[in-house]
Amino acid sequence: MLILFGGVKVFPYLGDIKNNVMTEEIFEKLGFKKEVVTKEESGHDADFYYYIMDIGDICLISNSDDEAAKNGWEAYIFDSFTLKIKGSGDLEDLVRIIRNNTNG
Repeated sequence: MLILFGGVKVFPYLGDIKNNVMTEEIFEKLGFKKEVVTKEESGHDADFYYYIMDIGDICLISNSDDEAAKNGWEAYIFDSFTLKIKGSGDLEDLVRIIRNNTNG
């Protein structure tokens, strides 16, 4: 998509360039830790896993692998009920911003 300014094409919309589909590799590349939960621990029928990263007092967490199989990988700020990060570019930007602006 291009943004139009006075009917003139100015530049591509960055979301079209940067927002690739989220994969497990992006979590690993950014330094997320894989957390495996056994069926014994969870009481579910099968083991599952998710990814987690703490930057200062902010915790980023992914959905679980079984949820990702249905809906794709997503990331959240822990305890946020409204924010869902679905694009790898957005996650990379968010991690960079948090790291650059967090003490600890």
